[in-house]
Amino acid sequence: MKSGCVKTVFILLLTNDPTLEDSVTQALSETGSVSHLAHSAGDALEIIRAVGRDLDLAVIDFESGPHGMTLLSALRMFREFGVIVVTGDDGKHVEAIAYANGATACLPKPVSAAQLINAMERCRGLQHQLAFVD
Repeated sequence: MKSGCVKTVFILLLTNDPTLEDSVTQALSETGSVSHLAHSAGDALEIIRAVGRDLDLAVIDFESGPHGMTLLSALRMFREFGVIVVTGDDGKHVEAIAYANGATACLPKPVSAAQLINAMERCRGLQHQLAFVD
């Protein structure tokens, strides 16, 4: 393994919210990550089929109607990776549903680039720890 070699993080983003898209873009530019943007669960599933082995993380906007919840449920069938759910819903029930369906983190809107970076680092750290568990 070459020292100093940093792996690019590939992220799937499902949203129809331009503000969230801007926050994710800013977070990605600060971390050197690359995003695949989807506006529907169908688009997201196509991306997963095409580049799923390279994906490290998903950011899912639950305000994309039923698309966010549908995608969160379907992700486990393809591959295990970190999932950050973003929601504008104040209720803790959405957060509970997200975690019950495999979310690694749940953030309230509006979400800043700094919040996303912190959540991304937590998700990546958890994945790294799990990779060493037999």
